Amino acid sequence: MNKAEVKIKNDININYDILVQKGLIKETGKLVRNILRGKRALIVTDDIVNKLYTETVKESLEKEDIITSVCVLTHGESNKNIESIIDIFSSLAKNELSRKDIIIALGGGVVGDMAGYAAASWMRGIDFVQIPTTLLACVDSSVGGKTGINIKEGKNLVGAFHSPKLVIIDSNTLLSLPKREFNEGMAEVIKHAFLFDEKLLELIEDHCYNNAELDMDYILKRNCELKAHIVEIDYKEQKERMFLNFGHTIGHSVENAAGYGVLLHGEAVAIGIIFAIEYGIKKGITKDKNILEIAKNILKAFSLPITIPDNIDLKEAIKLDKKRSDDKINFVFLESIGKPFVEKVSIEDILSSIL
Repeated sequence: MNKAEVKIKNDININYDILVQKGLIKETGKLVRNILRGKRALIVTDDIVNKLYTETVKESLEKEDIITSVCVLTHGESNKNIESIIDIFSSLAKNELSRKDIIIALGGGVVGDMAGYAAASWMRGIDFVQIPTTLLACVDSSVGGKTGINIKEGKNLVGAFHSPKLVIIDSNTLLSLPKREFNEGMAEVIKHAFLFDEKLLELIEDHCYNNAELDMDYILKRNCELKAHIVEIDYKEQKERMFLNFGHTIGHSVENAAGYGVLLHGEAVAIGIIFAIEYGIKKGITKDKNILEIAKNILKAFSLPITIPDNIDLKEAIKLDKKRSDDKINFVFLESIGKPFVEKVSIEDILSSIL
């Protein structure tokens, strides 16, 4: 079994494992029993994942004498809202979950964010486990403790930091993903490679240019290690964790302005990565101009978009960026591969670079 660990020991004490293995979802009950302080679990999932994996997880939990109930939400980013959170709260209440019980997030990033936010809020905080079933959730949202929901004015504007007690990644779940959803997850993998790991980038290039097989268990473990390291040294995003926002300033704005669901998150991030590199070249921060061509080729190989759609107005969307302070934003540039750099830039300067 592949394992990455998250250990945060500043003003808080957080310690949990990220386990990666084919078929691991069948072992959920045994793994949860080791950390469960109470006797009940609520599986939070969506109407698509529910048909694929809920019964397996539920049976595994019940074999360990864990009283298990299920809350099924409507899938999609447009349903990542307060109404869905209320549905989770209602399920928690009806099934009598206490502070010692546990929530299990079974699904993609939307389910994970909502289940985590509900866990952070229910009785002022109960434990939860992440079982991500999309590549995007495996390498991004399931690790790090960020939870939240959207409101009509913007993405993830309401949320809390609440780390899982365990992350269970079964790489077999990726086999059920539509190609578009797999590719959007690769956008985050590619982002991590540009930021922190040139060797990982070379493996991805080898796949794109030479059709080399992707070792997904290695990719999942390595990405979790990379993100775990950043989370450990900067849990509350004061410095190094800001690097993970590479491609996300424009990415979130494009995703929001297009309307939730028009562009998948990873597709919007791909657009944001290219903009960040082009913007960095323009400002003289990105020294190696070859990075732009490398990024375009890799992203296009995974059928990811690289240009901002013509019909999108980003002026209002970018003003709601969580990283904004007055009229400036902490923007993540790439000096070279493996060398990210954060600089405060004005919203006006960003917008003028788009036009």
